[in-house]
Amino acid sequence: MIFNGTIKWCLYAIVFAAPFSKSISEIGITLAIAAWAAQKVMNRDLNPPKIELGIALAVFVIAIMPSFLNTAYPALSIKALFTKVLKYVFLCIIMADTIRTKERLKGLFTAAFLSIVLITVDGYIQHYVTGYDLLHNYPAFQKRPAADGFFRGYPTASFPFPNDFAAWILLMLVPLACVTIFDMKKSGLRYLTGIVSAGLFYIFFLAKVRGAWLALGISMVYIALSKRKIWILLLLIVVLAGSIMIKTELTRAMFNMYNVGDRLNMLGTSWQIFAKHPVVGNGLNTFFVNFKKYRNDEWKDKKGSYAHNCYLQMAADTGLVGLAGFLFLIGSYFREVVRALKVIRDDFYRTALWGISIGVFAFLAHSFFDTNLYSLNLATLFWFAIGTSLAIIRVSRTTGL
Repeated sequence: MIFNGTIKWCLYAIVFAAPFSKSISEIGITLAIAAWAAQKVMNRDLNPPKIELGIALAVFVIAIMPSFLNTAYPALSIKALFTKVLKYVFLCIIMADTIRTKERLKGLFTAAFLSIVLITVDGYIQHYVTGYDLLHNYPAFQKRPAADGFFRGYPTASFPFPNDFAAWILLMLVPLACVTIFDMKKSGLRYLTGIVSAGLFYIFFLAKVRGAWLALGISMVYIALSKRKIWILLLLIVVLAGSIMIKTELTRAMFNMYNVGDRLNMLGTSWQIFAKHPVVGNGLNTFFVNFKKYRNDEWKDKKGSYAHNCYLQMAADTGLVGLAGFLFLIGSYFREVVRALKVIRDDFYRTALWGISIGVFAFLAHSFFDTNLYSLNLATLFWFAIGTSLAIIRVSRTTGL
């Protein structure tokens, strides 16, 4: 019983603290894995749990292993195997294996909602009141004096950059908004979740991250078409068209080309790294140090960087084999979600699963333009979303939701 309780509270702590505390989320994952393993040993249950993505997770891990043949930094690769791969694989397994009741699912949702409220309020205080977030004292991005007064910058809340903040919003906003709009019509909590959803959307607007807007737009088109709610699509069109017509900050942010050259240089260097060993890669977790050697500017051999395209960076590290393993896992995830949506009878959990999967899709679409899967906070929440989906599917199949 003590192990079950430890796992439960660790999972609540992870989803609540991941946006602002790497240490709490890391400790939470470590304790959850330790408690789960101890429980298995005590119960003499050493058989691998049968979960929906078990085979896909195994394929993902196996596909990474050939990259060790080429790694020039074996210590980095071995460390990453345990701290950046197996850790998250076990997190998904533990969530699917231990979240077996509606009460525990509600606990996860409550912890996530409280975290959303905290980070959203922090972002508004940073942008409109102090200029700094309350959790890390991060300044608003590019906050500075301006010729016509003072430029507030772009909100980041507990994240160092608006790109990371926007990626977090995609994971949180889409499921919350879906549940609010499509399933909470008779619930008194709808007003609260609606206010928080609106607050998230507006601060997402203030962050002005182009890749995130594209990802959200694709998601809203899908939601509008699948739910036959054309007004959702019209809302997106009005926001974008209105910003263009009145030439708002959003327009300048969306169409500004100031950092395109830098991004293209990063992609070019990333492609060179990938091209050296395209099949099995240059070694798990070696991209940052390899970037130092391959770049051709004043920072050569001095400063590493990320590709700002998670899939290209993944291919550079683990090759096409490793990338294929990840894509197989993602494809299997969406296949399981589609299957579950056909049989889940509870409207709330069906909508929650649907919304989480769309949030995951938006996050992955944004990852094509940024470093989401290589940010510890964001990667933790991404895998947590996968694990939560598995938990909903498992509960629906064992309790008849």
